[in-house]
Amino acid sequence: MSGSAGIPQESPRAPRAILGVTRGRLVWTLTAIALAASLLSWLFLRADVVNTREHQDYSRELRLLRQADAELNAAVLASHMGLQTDFDTIVATLATIDRLTARLARIPAFLAGQDHQNLLAKVAELRAAQEIKRNQIDRFKRENSVLRNSLVFLPQATDQLINDSSADINQTRPIGVFVRGVMTLTHGSDPDMVADLFLRLERLENRIVRFDGVERQQLENILRHGRVILERKPVVDALTREILAVPTSSLGEELDLTYALGYERASREAHNYRVVLYVLALALAGYVALAMLRLGRASRELAQANSDLQERIEALHRTRDDLKLYATVFTSASEGMAITDGQARIVAVNPAFTEITGYSVDEIVGRNPAVLGSGRQSDSFYREMWSMLASEGQWQGEIWNRRRNGEVYPEWLSITAVRGQDGEPSHYIGIFSDITERKAAEARIHHLAHHDALTNLPNRILLQDRLEQAILQSRRNKRHAAILFIDLDRFKLINDTLGHEVGDGLLSQVARRCLDVVRDTDTVARQGGDEFVIVLPELDNVQDATMVARKLLETLGKPYRLGPHELTVTASIGIAVYPEDGRNPSVLLRNADAAMYGAKAEGRNAFQYYSSDLNKASLGELLLENQLRGALDRDELLLYYQPKVQASDGRITGAEALLRWSHPELGVLLPGRFIPAAEESGLIVPIGEWVLRHVCAQLRAWLDAGHRPVPIAVNLSAQQFAHQDIALLVRGILTEHRVPAELLELELTETMLMRDVERTVGLLARLRGLGVRLSIDDFGTGYSSLAYLKLFEVDVLKIDRSFVNDIRGDDGEEGKIATAVIALAHSLGHKVVAEGVETKYQRDFLTRQQCDQFQGYLFGHPIPADEFIARLHTDTQT
Repeated sequence: MSGSAGIPQESPRAPRAILGVTRGRLVWTLTAIALAASLLSWLFLRADVVNTREHQDYSRELRLLRQADAELNAAVLASHMGLQTDFDTIVATLATIDRLTARLARIPAFLAGQDHQNLLAKVAELRAAQEIKRNQIDRFKRENSVLRNSLVFLPQATDQLINDSSADINQTRPIGVFVRGVMTLTHGSDPDMVADLFLRLERLENRIVRFDGVERQQLENILRHGRVILERKPVVDALTREILAVPTSSLGEELDLTYALGYERASREAHNYRVVLYVLALALAGYVALAMLRLGRASRELAQANSDLQERIEALHRTRDDLKLYATVFTSASEGMAITDGQARIVAVNPAFTEITGYSVDEIVGRNPAVLGSGRQSDSFYREMWSMLASEGQWQGEIWNRRRNGEVYPEWLSITAVRGQDGEPSHYIGIFSDITERKAAEARIHHLAHHDALTNLPNRILLQDRLEQAILQSRRNKRHAAILFIDLDRFKLINDTLGHEVGDGLLSQVARRCLDVVRDTDTVARQGGDEFVIVLPELDNVQDATMVARKLLETLGKPYRLGPHELTVTASIGIAVYPEDGRNPSVLLRNADAAMYGAKAEGRNAFQYYSSDLNKASLGELLLENQLRGALDRDELLLYYQPKVQASDGRITGAEALLRWSHPELGVLLPGRFIPAAEESGLIVPIGEWVLRHVCAQLRAWLDAGHRPVPIAVNLSAQQFAHQDIALLVRGILTEHRVPAELLELELTETMLMRDVERTVGLLARLRGLGVRLSIDDFGTGYSSLAYLKLFEVDVLKIDRSFVNDIRGDDGEEGKIATAVIALAHSLGHKVVAEGVETKYQRDFLTRQQCDQFQGYLFGHPIPADEFIARLHTDTQT
């Protein structure tokens, strides 16, 4: 036997395996991983292509451009009306518009090719319109400068001529008459007056030919400037109208909408990539799970396969790299991700989750995802979701969740169940993205489809839906609903004479006034043209519609300021009541329309019910009016006092007396319930006198008791101011009760003061002579000429609560009107009181604007006299 006879021969070697995987298969696996990683990286970049910061910057520039365009129009109007003596604001605004337009030409990179081209086209169209407006503004500046120069020189030269003692009055009188006519023309645009002045000018020019020397040169200069005014005034007016007619505002809106649509498409495309990324991430998770199983099997074979240890270590390294890749995807994804165990307890979240929800990792791990619930989804919604997860292992859909700070937001959520070896879910993986911006874009598109573009009120489509809902609601609760059909009287004449631009401005103001009158639950819609429809659902009493109609007639009948024009427009209102006048929307609208025509037939500026046989609403108002006639005799009227506080230290410096009616059946009624009936019946005059006497008697009682009261403000009605000798009445009451005049303040409205300016100026002077304080209430809601406002001897301007309510944004943009009123009042030497201050933000904003006093629920509700003096005493002690 040879030496080697006993040695067994070596068999052919089998292919080496690493963790049970052959080398060839391992190569393919590694290749697949590399391809998956590349694909995931590409998808990640595509999913994150939409740059939020770039989108926010571009949206802000769009908003600033539209705001600058509106400010440019306002500056042109102000320059045309003489409110601005230079063109600095116009030049600065034009520079701002150019800068913003240049920025808008840099389209965000995430927009698709067609959207990019559409946006560039809109920017170019806007630039063209801006160039037209710029050229017209340049002409306007040149023409207006020449006109202003002549307007300054002409009266000065005329005064110098008239004051010249050596001048012949027969020569100077025609010149003076002509100059007065020219200066009068600057406040209007009467074509007949222009023609007449040109004839006078030609006669005067022919007449001064007979003169020579310095006298002739002086007359020629006057007539030359008069001719400049006559020729330039129409040109400046026409340029102003042309500037305002350039459609830069509408082009700005179109540009905004075009960008919003493009952004929505880009966001939707990025979302699709995120979904694909999610699916691939799940596949990668499956692969990692498989690798983990193989790693476990390799560890069990460790004792038997010691020679394969190095291969298994290499496999572990590869698995670690895979896990790092998965962790990178998990931590870097822009979508929020959360992993829970089988009992729905959160075990891991990614940074995007904490950024979106506001919860840190330590706060959320170990808790149930129900902590994010907003309460908007019902229990059945969640039962259906868990049922689908149990049967299919996956669920996705839209859901509303709540952030840590309490903010509710919409998200698109996908949940996948990860099952263990026993087939039961061991983990759940949730991936979600915040879709707030997408929902906002959808809401804007939906709004445009259901609202009137001019007034932003509901259109016919939305009105039909609101009306059907009001009928169903009233039918279910067995209550009434009312339809008010409003038509403006002689609106066609305004459109025909002043143009559709003025008509559109009037319709916008009418819409705002209607909204101010009705409740938040009521609907104000534009039917078309100058027709508006108001839906009043769930009325306890039919006569409530009467009160709304009266308020509407009063509000709509106040003057409108439309550019250089002040117009008074009335309305006719028809009322139909559900279910008496109809049980479906079409019948109610038809009957309300018929009632409106009935109101027009009776003389316009009135309202009429469809059913005139038995008008329960009118009967109820009649009974209330009759009961009010005896309220004074029965001592049913009460006075409450609402404090006014100093802005600097919060101390009480005054109060306003507010009327209440202690009705024996209806309880305590606020003024809005019975004051309209009192004004219509004439009872407001004796009621107003009662308030004056009662306030002075209360002041006397406080003084006799040793208190130091603050000034009390009393509202005067228009009828008192117009028909009563109010100065004589106030003096008599002050004398009767021995009350110092400085403790009484009288509040008057703008509209009341402007009815008869000459009488108002005299009456205010008499009241000031008595020593009482005077204030203009609800300032800004009416129309006051600034020229006349300087003549009114008042102490205080009260900012209307509607302008105070507008102060609620973080940057205070809505408080511009209140800021302007404060600056105007201080420039005229008046104090300023802000009404309706209800929040600390409003208080802080107005304090920064140097408002003097505050009045509102933040500082105290109206309270009886004894409670008020007790609080005043406490305030004084502190």
